[in-house]
This record gives sequence, structure tokens and C-alpha cells, in this order.
Amino acid sequence: MDRQRDTITFQKASLQRLAYTVPLCSFFLYFTKLMLFGPNVLLLPGVTVDQSLKIQFLDNHGNPYLTGYSDFSKPEWKLPEYCRFQENAVGKGCLEDPYNQRIKIHHDESGVEGVTCHQVKREGLRCVNQMVTDCYHLGDSHWYGGYESVNQLWPLRKAVPIAEGVLLTSEEEEPMPDGMELPMGAYVSGDKAMHKTDPGNVLERLFFSSSGVGIMISKESPLYLSFNQHYDGKICIAGLYDGAHYFSQLGKPPVLEYTVCKAKNVKEIHSYMKRRFIQKPENMPNPELIQKPKWSTRSQFQRDVSQAKVVDFAEKILSNKLPASQIEIDDEWTEEYGDLDFDPVKFPEPQKMVADLNKKGLKVSLWTHPFFSMKSQSFKDAVEAKFAVMSRGSNIPALTTWRDADMAGLLDVTNPAAVLWYNKKLLRLQNLYNITSFKFDAGEAHFVPHSHSTQQHMSSSNDYSTLWAELAYNADPDSRRQEVRVGWGTQRLPIFVRLMDRSTSFDHHSGLASVIPSVLTLSVLGYPFVLPDMIGGSFMATQSTEINLNTADASVEDRKSDSVDDKNTIHRRGVYMRWLQACVFLPALQFSFGPWIYDEKVVDMTRRLLAMREKYVPRIVELAKESVATGDPIVRPLWWVAPEDPDALVVSDEFLVGNDILVAPIVIDGARKRDIYLPEGLWADKLRGGEVVGPRTLNDYQVSLEELAFFERIKGGE
Repeated sequence: MDRQRDTITFQKASLQRLAYTVPLCSFFLYFTKLMLFGPNVLLLPGVTVDQSLKIQFLDNHGNPYLTGYSDFSKPEWKLPEYCRFQENAVGKGCLEDPYNQRIKIHHDESGVEGVTCHQVKREGLRCVNQMVTDCYHLGDSHWYGGYESVNQLWPLRKAVPIAEGVLLTSEEEEPMPDGMELPMGAYVSGDKAMHKTDPGNVLERLFFSSSGVGIMISKESPLYLSFNQHYDGKICIAGLYDGAHYFSQLGKPPVLEYTVCKAKNVKEIHSYMKRRFIQKPENMPNPELIQKPKWSTRSQFQRDVSQAKVVDFAEKILSNKLPASQIEIDDEWTEEYGDLDFDPVKFPEPQKMVADLNKKGLKVSLWTHPFFSMKSQSFKDAVEAKFAVMSRGSNIPALTTWRDADMAGLLDVTNPAAVLWYNKKLLRLQNLYNITSFKFDAGEAHFVPHSHSTQQHMSSSNDYSTLWAELAYNADPDSRRQEVRVGWGTQRLPIFVRLMDRSTSFDHHSGLASVIPSVLTLSVLGYPFVLPDMIGGSFMATQSTEINLNTADASVEDRKSDSVDDKNTIHRRGVYMRWLQACVFLPALQFSFGPWIYDEKVVDMTRRLLAMREKYVPRIVELAKESVATGDPIVRPLWWVAPEDPDALVVSDEFLVGNDILVAPIVIDGARKRDIYLPEGLWADKLRGGEVVGPRTLNDYQVSLEELAFFERIKGGE
């Protein structure tokens, strides 16, 4: 018995010694290897990764142009190893923490002189729900691209100079910059009003800088992203299957892939990234949408729309001698959301209404969306046929929040039969009532319920936006008079993309000041056919709100307020006038409130500006055709013709139409003058007359409330 007890004691003691000995031996072998062979690092052409996983991309002179780090979520003492199955090839390298994470980098031949590229692949090795993250410092460059936001700024982030010789670590933060902030989260589109989050309706995975750096993240990666979070001066990109927006079909860990490229300047890197990663439009929208503005019932009547009001609306447009390409009947023309037919009470004779409008030269389009009210017949039909998005693992429809926080079903756009069923409903409206086209609203990723099931797998809820936009195009592929408000890899579609709804204000938070930055952002992301929101904004104040309607007007006598449509709804006259001026040179215009709600002076200004636009329409149409051929935008930032001009890199309230028309509207409340920057070249002043040699800033350039400053380049520049 004692001998057995001694044996057990000896075995326990041996195991305890072994428990200490094995780790000590491992540490000994590990550090012996480091002493003999040094740390495992990657030294590749144009890029290095050190033992702490700090990444530096280097230019041809060996200077870092992008610095960051990989987060392997491992103990600090544990250094990465060379990958066990590393490919032995020039320009390729791989480090890993076995059974945890891996980073692969290889030099990618760009095929363009002066452009170098590297592809980075980050792999999770542990489990399906782990996160792999890389972060990069934005440095002393301006950054562009990314996404649409309700409070859009241009650039996306302005440069913050860093003292020479100072290297940032992952813990350090740069000084607070002038730019936008996006907290770490799923990089998917949303409706700001509904989901209270950025990004907005349009987003792409392209970010590029004034110093010629471009980053493009693969569409296949389950991307979480932060940009300038807490104004830390970093962009962090991560791969994570969250089960809500990103789904691993085979239960594999996440893979994050992205490409980093370097060119001489912002124009060259944008040109290269655009050609490589962005599809050109296959055609252009109907030219009449460029030639004449659209008119919508949206802001004028909100949901209180009817046949009588539409007819009266059309009469006012025509009696005021204002051009129109079509009238769009917006919210609540149906009895229930999703039942695509006219409400017989509001529209007792829709065929006659449309026919009468057509005789007057006005085409008619209708507002539509992918939602079904639970009270609608379409909801019952869609659920029965499984044309609606269903709940995961059940036969119950997955509901989403729509107007007034009501729950609604959602069309399964991955199901070809459901898409055909929906398009047949639209075709019926076209055939029965002679409806010309449609405004396709919503479609953002955040409307897709988290625990959902669709007929075909979506690797990302962003795929919903792509499929919804394709449905929209296929509903009117010939006349191409439709519009959408989402964009996700849909640049090839020849349709107008509408900006997010804007409020009736001058500020950057969804007001007038955000319009030009938003148009420029969509333009450089490959969406040339941009439709701004309603002239004057979509959201009205009520009469009980104390607002000085004409803070933009010069005199007390000029100050007016108007009640609209028996709702005591008022609109800011000054905002309206400046908004029209800012948009008159854009690819398309959209009115809802007519200028007649103010006074004859506003009506006269509207007629005059639209007549002036008519003279430039052939040039805008020509640029639209150029977009199809080259992918270049119609509306361009000033750096397009001056990519190394430090002033042109940051101008956010001017834009170019093509290379030779520069528009400088006033977007500040009450302003009667502004500074105007003109890049290199000889410019003709179309407002005051005369010629100006650039580069030059015209300080305190006088512009009255009824005027718009714009210039045409006679010669010079690119």
C-alpha cells in the first residue's frame, strides 16, 4: 500500500515538474532561435513588416508613404513566424501566428509606369467569428472617397502635418483634424433618418489621398471599418463574420484582402484605381433628364398627395413657364405600401390624369420601394410565394422597420421569380396608365433583417443594394428615366443616383453646404449621373418654429414667409435661391417646391438660371457621353486640373463641369461675398466680365442673392 502511495506521489511530482519544464524548454528554444537567426521579418520590394507587425510601404527612394500595423491579438512577447507553407517567390512574403492569424503580402505589377501596388491578405486561422484587423495612419495627406454621409465634408479628411522624424505607434493619436469620423462598425449602407448611422446610401471600398496613395478593399471581404475614429488620424480595416451583415457560408474564418497602390499625385492614383476597380457606365440616362428638371410631389405635398393636387401642380409649372422632363408622384399614391396601384379615393381617374398630363408634354413617374405593409395584399402574396425575405430557419417572414417605425415585409431580390413578379407589377402600371418610369427608393443594407433567409446566399447585406439597383434598371432599360438612391458596385448602370434627403438649411449637417461635397464624393467613386435632392431641401419647418425666412436677404422689405398647401409649412427663400444656384450646373435638377410660393423675383431668377443652363446642356450631355467612354465624372473637384496645387486639393464649395467650367456658388447663410479660387489657366468671368489668370484667389468677390459666380477657362491647365 505504501509502495503504491509512493508511486502515485512520484507520478504527480513528475507531472508537476513536466508542467514547468515544457514551457521553459519552449521559451529556451524560442529565444535561442531568435538569437541565432534573428526575428522573422518581411523585406520585400516596396514594403517591410517588422517583428512587431509594423507595416511600411516604401516609395522608389525608400521613404515610407503609408505606415500601419497588423493586430494579431496575441501576447506582445510572442513574435510572428514565417508561414509553414510559404511560397518561395520574389516579391512575396508571409508571417503568421500559428492557429491564430496570418498576413501575406506580394508585389503586384500595376502595368502602368509610375504606379506600384501591393496586395495584402489577412487570414483568420482560429474560428469563424474572430476579427482580423490592420490599421494605417492617414498622415499628412488629404483623403477622399469612401461613402456618402448626411454631414458630408470634402475632403473626407484634411491633412494634419506630422513633425519630421516622429513615428506614430498604434497607441498614439494625431492632433484633431478637420474631417469626418466613422466609428468601427460593419461597412454597410443605411438610411440615416431610420438607422442613425453612417455610411449612408452610397458607399464603395476605395479610399485615396492627395499624396497619391490608394487603398481598395476586396468586395468579398466581410469588412468592418473605422475612419478617423475619435479623430485619431487612422483608417482601420477588419474582417469579421458577424452573422448580421456578413455571413460565412462554409463556416470558415474571415479573410481580409486589400490592395495598396502609389502614384505621383491624387489625379494619377484616382485614374489608376478607377480603371482597375470601377466599371464604366454602359450607357447614359435619358438625355431629357439632363435637358429639363424633374418635378416631384415629395416636399410640396409630403404624403397628402391626390389627383387634384398633381393636376394643379402641373398647371402651376406650366403657367409659370418653367421646363419639366417629368412629374414624379411620390409617397402614398397607393392604399397600402407595396400594393402597386392607385388609391381610388385619392386618384379616382388615374388614366385620365396621366393622359391629360401627357397631352401637355409632361411624362409621369411613380415612387416605389421594396417594402410590403403587413396590411397589404402584396405582403400576403409575397409571403405565400416566398417572394419576401424570410426568417432564418423558419417559414415566417423577416420583418423590417419602414415609415413611421411600422413593420413591413421586404422583397427577396435574390429570387429571380420574385424580381419577375415585382417587375410585372411595374409593367402593369406602365401599360395600364402609361406611366413612364419610377423612382426606386430605399434598398440600403441596414433594411435587411439580421436573422434573415433569402433564396440565394448574400455574402454581405450590401448585395441587397446591388440587386435592388439592377432591378430598377431592368424595369426601364430603354427610356432610362428611373432613379435610385443606393450604390454598391453599380457604377455600370446608366441611371441617376439621388443624394440623400437634405434639410432646408445652409449647414453641413444635411444642409446646402453638404451638397457639393456629396456630389464630388459620388463622382470620384464612379457615379457620374448624380441627382441632387429637391431644390431647397426636403425637410420643411412648421410655422410654429421661429425662423427668419430671409436671413439671406439684404433688407427687411425683402423678407417674406409663405404658407404652403394649407399646412402652414414654410420654406426658406434664401436657401431656395442659393440651392438652385449651387445645383444649376449639376447633371440633373429636381424641384418640388415651386418658386411661385415666394414671389415674382424668385420665379424670374429661376427662369433666368434655367435658361442659362439650357445653353450649357449640350456640354453636359457631351460630358455624360464621355463618362460612358472613359468613366470620368461630369462634375469634378478642382484638383482634377491641378493635382499638385495645395489650394485646389481642399476647395469644398466650388466644382468643375468638365475641365473648363468652374462654378462657385454661395452656400453660407446671409453671405453676399466669398473668396473664389481659380487654378492655373486663363479664366473668363461670366458674371462680372473680364479675364483672370490663375492660380489666384479672388478675395471678397461680390455676389448678390440673385447671382451665381462661374468662370470658363479659355486656355491653360490640363
